[in-house]
Amino acid sequence: MLLYDANSPGPTPVTVRQFVLERGGIAMDVEHVELAKREEAFLNTVNARGEVPALRLDSGAVITEITAICAYFDEVAEGGVSLFGTTPEERALANMWTRRVYGEIAFPMVTWWRGTEMVVQFYRGHRLAATKAQDWMQAQAERGLEQLDQDLAGRSFIVGDRLSMADILLNAFLSTMAPVVPWLDRTDLENVTRWRTTMAARPSSEQMLAPLPSRIG
Repeated sequence: MLLYDANSPGPTPVTVRQFVLERGGIAMDVEHVELAKREEAFLNTVNARGEVPALRLDSGAVITEITAICAYFDEVAEGGVSLFGTTPEERALANMWTRRVYGEIAFPMVTWWRGTEMVVQFYRGHRLAATKAQDWMQAQAERGLEQLDQDLAGRSFIVGDRLSMADILLNAFLSTMAPVVPWLDRTDLENVTRWRTTMAARPSSEQMLAPLPSRIG
């Protein structure tokens, strides 16, 4: 397998990096992509959308989208600890909560950021600006955080007492977006703050900010 990783700490590459670091049992090569240059070869042969991460399998097939990549890793890993679950119920719960935290918090948060002037200029010609949606997106993300604060009462992690894909995804998005999204610092949300502290203490939360080495496993 060959993983195309970014050479910068964006939320999507960081999600896959932390998953790899926490999951264990994964063997692959890693190639680092300079997204700012919009490399023609990458667009033509890997992902026409110009996004990373992307995973090329030994068969030649290319998988994109972070949840799909991580789910594949979870299936093929030899050893380690599953971050989706080992039973149908555990996998269903992990998928449910991953969808919730992405749709209710991560996606609107990133969409808000993409509507800021600096980002609009950077992506001009590649993404549609979201300037008119900013107020709604902020309100949606804050509402999602407030709901999660209630959901986390009495829990160590989002699904319960085990680390899952939901924790990995949300931690990656909040960790990388916090410096550029001023309204994310909701210290009034005690359970979310506790969860973020727990996640920040994991060694992988620091390691995920750097590109993966050229060989894993």
